[in-house]
Amino acid sequence: MQKIKYEEIYFILTNSSYNNMISQWIVKSQRIIFGSKPFNILSKDYYNPTRDQNFTAFVIDAPRWANVVGLTENNEILLIRQYRFGTDHVELEIPGGVLEPDEEPLIGIQRELEEETGFVSDDWKLIGRVDANPAIQNNICYTFLAKNIRPFGQINFDPTEEIEYELVSIQKVRELIGEGKITNTFIIAAFYWFERELNQIERNNN
Repeated sequence: MQKIKYEEIYFILTNSSYNNMISQWIVKSQRIIFGSKPFNILSKDYYNPTRDQNFTAFVIDAPRWANVVGLTENNEILLIRQYRFGTDHVELEIPGGVLEPDEEPLIGIQRELEEETGFVSDDWKLIGRVDANPAIQNNICYTFLAKNIRPFGQINFDPTEEIEYELVSIQKVRELIGEGKITNTFIIAAFYWFERELNQIERNNN
C-alpha cells in the first residue's frame, strides 16, 4: 500500500482521484449498550480488509430532527427561547424537534411549529439537511422554510417545555449570530440554508 507523506495530505484531500485511497470499514456486529428516550449508544464492531484492522466504535443512535425558519408576511423571523438541559441555559433558537420513526419530515416539522408556537403556514419548502455529527452520531436534521406564518394554530407543549417566541428582522438574526447570542449548531446551519435561499430568490429576480 502506498505510504502518504505529511506534506502530501492537503493535495490528497483536495484531489478526487485519490478518493479510492480511503478504505471502507465493514460493520461486523452492533449492540445497544445504553438506552434512553432521546438516544441509544451503540457499540459497533468494524473490520477494515484493506488494513486488516479491527475497531470498536461507539455511536450515538439518535432519531431524525427537523427545524424551520418561519417567515411572516412582513419578512420577520420567528425565534423561540427555551431552557436547554445540555447547556443549562435558556437558548435562542428556531422551532424544531424530533421526528417520529416513520414520520415524513414535513409533517413532523409542521406539527412542531404549531405545538411550540401556535404558528402555522401553507407555504413550505425543504431548504437543506445536515448530518448531526458524522464522527459519533448517525442522525440527520432537515431544515424547512415556512413563509407567511400566522398564529392561528394550537400550542401544545411537552411536559418539560416552557417556550416564549419573538419576531425579529432578518438583519437582527445575523447580528444575534455574530454576537454569539445564537449558538446552536443546527440553528446556525439553518440560517446558512436560509441565506442561500434568499440569494437564489434575488438572482431569480434580477
